[in-house]
Amino acid sequence: MAGGSEHTGPAVALRLAAGGFDVALLDTAFTAADNKTVRWIEESGRRCITVEAELTDARSVGVAFDQVRTALSSPTVLVTCVGLGPVSDGLPEDEFADEQRYAVVRRALRSAFVCCQAGAGQLLHHRWGRIIIVTEPVDVSENAWRTLQPVLAGLIGFTRSAALELARSGITVNLIAPADCAVDSRAPADQPAVNDSAGSYADGVAHLTEFLVNEQAVGITGQEIYVAVPQAGVPLHRER
Repeated sequence: MAGGSEHTGPAVALRLAAGGFDVALLDTAFTAADNKTVRWIEESGRRCITVEAELTDARSVGVAFDQVRTALSSPTVLVTCVGLGPVSDGLPEDEFADEQRYAVVRRALRSAFVCCQAGAGQLLHHRWGRIIIVTEPVDVSENAWRTLQPVLAGLIGFTRSAALELARSGITVNLIAPADCAVDSRAPADQPAVNDSAGSYADGVAHLTEFLVNEQAVGITGQEIYVAVPQAGVPLHRER
């Protein structure tokens, strides 16, 4: 599993471990929360390792995958979480530097491409596998929302082309994104902050990932699937 916020990453990793997978976490740096995730997975009886890598650098990611193969085995599932990182806010659209936006978009798309390319090389040995790209929620600021749109468009195109290329090898490729990112209009000004419901979005992504790695999802590929980001205080799943 490459990247992932403090909410989405652990939720998906724990769900994969519960489904019988050993888990490798790849990222540029790790926090105490990541160490806690490793401990939880190991306590569940599965193996889990952390590997540091610069996710936009092909050589660094390639070395990381070699370490994963040595420590665990050749992977069959790759989940890559794509986030924008910090985006400047408070500036009118015409004052938001094109160079700054380009750098944010390029880094997000580059990390997805590099990780998926390296992962696909591993999955081809099995002639079976699952690649899932997850787009993290963003702030409700106008600049963040607008910056995410070219990232989402690029990931949709990449997902579809990769799915076609890898279909004959039994590998599916799908994209998961927040539902509010699919709206083809300006972000509503009164939309609540994403952080209020990040955990619920993470739960939804984890449930969907569990399904997509299952054999029942063998015919689902090249799709963008949107998960609701509920409003603050409104859970994604009804309490039973």
